[in-house]
Amino acid sequence: MTATLICGALPVAILSLLPPRSSSGFNLLPTVVTPKKPQSSALTSTVAANAERITSFWEWRGHDIFTEVRIAQKPEGGRNTKKPSIILLHGLGASTTYWRETMSVLQKEGYDVHALDLLGQGRSSKPVYLGENSSSMPFEYDVDETPPGMVMGNHSNTNVEYSINLWANIVDDYARHRQLDDVVLMGNSLGSLVALSAATGEFIDSTTDGEGIFAYLAGNNAGERSRVKGLCLFNCAVGLNSRNVIKNPKFNSLQRAVFNRLFDAINCLIFDNKIVVRFILNTIVTKEWVEDALKRLYTFSPDRVDKELVDSFYYPAKMGGEGAVESIRQIHTNDAGLTPMEYHQKHPEILDSLPLHLIWGQDDVVTPIHGQVGLFYCDRVANNRGGNGRTTIDVVKSGHMPFDDNPLETHDSLLRWLEKKVV
Repeated sequence: MTATLICGALPVAILSLLPPRSSSGFNLLPTVVTPKKPQSSALTSTVAANAERITSFWEWRGHDIFTEVRIAQKPEGGRNTKKPSIILLHGLGASTTYWRETMSVLQKEGYDVHALDLLGQGRSSKPVYLGENSSSMPFEYDVDETPPGMVMGNHSNTNVEYSINLWANIVDDYARHRQLDDVVLMGNSLGSLVALSAATGEFIDSTTDGEGIFAYLAGNNAGERSRVKGLCLFNCAVGLNSRNVIKNPKFNSLQRAVFNRLFDAINCLIFDNKIVVRFILNTIVTKEWVEDALKRLYTFSPDRVDKELVDSFYYPAKMGGEGAVESIRQIHTNDAGLTPMEYHQKHPEILDSLPLHLIWGQDDVVTPIHGQVGLFYCDRVANNRGGNGRTTIDVVKSGHMPFDDNPLETHDSLLRWLEKKVV
């Protein structure tokens, strides 16, 4: 009952077959860089719980949002310092599952950790408007039952417009509901943009949300402080979809026109064609296909692509019904939103004052370090554009998911940053 695989594994597989991209989106050989509105909500339908790990569905505006919470372990003989809570935000088509090592490490270091499956992905609801025919999804797959304990959120018969700001709104409401105070936002790829939107309050639109709506995390109500204590971005994406590469200032008007036509053609032939998407899901997507696609992204430790990880992509998507098709259609054809560069340009007073850490996989072919976003952050660090060394970056040996591909090196960088810049 989710769109995880069609939203994630399909584009992941397509992208992994391509050579690395340059900052303009063209194919180049890689260059390795080695720098040293509040609404009532409720927690419902607990799936599994114990003293250290709680998985549950949180109801957000009629949708089921899957959450996993790890409660901080008390230090043995160490100082009992209250540390900020961590919110983990996954990338396109992924889920809480691939944060498995990160959640465990942070929990042992004394942090409360919250991971969410974003609406339209993972185990969370995959809404699609079916009109009066709301009792069933017309498009279902012939798939084995999900593994024990893998419970999916319910479909909702509603229209949803997917965007970075929609997901940031969910994150903000979740933090408000849980009454989280000091928070560090961490995102991978697309999840990095969600973190930037949530940290800045960019998702608030007074023309539609009303004058009395304020961002909880950003603290943009008069007199309220920001609750965000830091941002950590893993392989930050350029936008909701790849169309934001057209915003590269190096392009002239002719190049932009050509790329616009190219994206229009790809969307028409594939992503905005529900018949094609259904065919791919029903015919091409297999566990072997998913495993191969993921191994192309786990360049350092492909053996970490195990059954648990494959299942986390495969089953939610194969049970996604028409909601899976709608999710992939929108995510790849909707407005791409702001680029990271635009967030920094629009909200310098916020982003220049926060500790901001980048961890990048040097062999990533989806968001390469020598691409437009990677070069922006490398320049920001090299020229101290964040001020007082608040922006830092480490490049590690890995692909697109460094925290699960090379957890030892990645988490060493993450913990050093937390202890030195945040706590």
